[in-house]
Amino acid sequence: MEPTFKVIADLFQVAQPTDLEIHESGDKRHGDTAEESTILGKQALSRGDVPTAIRHFKEALDKSDPSDPSSLLNLGGAYEYGDDYPQALRQYEKALRAKKETPEAIIGTAELYRRYGRFKDSILKLEQAMETDPTDSHIAFKLAQTLRDARERTRALAAAQKAVTLKPDSAFYHYWIGDLLIEMERYDEALDSLRAAIEISPGDDFLYLRASVAFWRADRRPEAIKALRLASELDPEKHLYHGLLGILLDESELLEEAALESDRAEKMDRYDHDMLGRILDEMGIVP
Repeated sequence: MEPTFKVIADLFQVAQPTDLEIHESGDKRHGDTAEESTILGKQALSRGDVPTAIRHFKEALDKSDPSDPSSLLNLGGAYEYGDDYPQALRQYEKALRAKKETPEAIIGTAELYRRYGRFKDSILKLEQAMETDPTDSHIAFKLAQTLRDARERTRALAAAQKAVTLKPDSAFYHYWIGDLLIEMERYDEALDSLRAAIEISPGDDFLYLRASVAFWRADRRPEAIKALRLASELDPEKHLYHGLLGILLDESELLEEAALESDRAEKMDRYDHDMLGRILDEMGIVP
């Protein structure tokens, strides 16, 4: 995901002054204008000098139009870069209050709340946005995402299904519902959603991987292996698929084929092994 301050800068269509030319000399400690202070702050942040960046952005804020959220966004971004999340969120909220509470602004606020674990506030904002524009599939999906993070899976499923109703040609929404249904141990329903996603985006190998998990948990082992083979055919260089295939074939007592796949999996890296462990856990397989 893009850093939050960039997402919100895009939301408000704030011009990014990095395209302007200014060179910071050794004794250039303060910008003469808000624009110069902003550029000096961005230069400091690019060097990883967070305290200096914060100082420049604060100076830019003092010199800028209070109705313009760009300085607040830059300051929030510097705090976020320095892992000071409470201060970052405070600046983002001020930036959002500087604009009228349009549905877009409400979504932005809700996303910030979600990122920092304030799920109740995020859900409330998104429900307000849905009331403002009940035909926006993105709002419905963001509500589903936040409800899932808040472990309210049944409500998350309803919101995601609303998103699919509004945008039925989104492979991602169908996949997301399938993934949620796997989490809810509703495997046959998960397969229905994953099939819909694959019909829309048949070349996405990851969708077949997720289908293999649902097939396996639904006790449809041949289909799980077939789905994983299709994933491997779409991306033959993904060694994870060979490693997982080797284990599924071994579990199915297809030992000769399992040995071939395990040999192909020797190039798996640490990331592949970590991912393999998570998938096996989802499938209920103890390696």
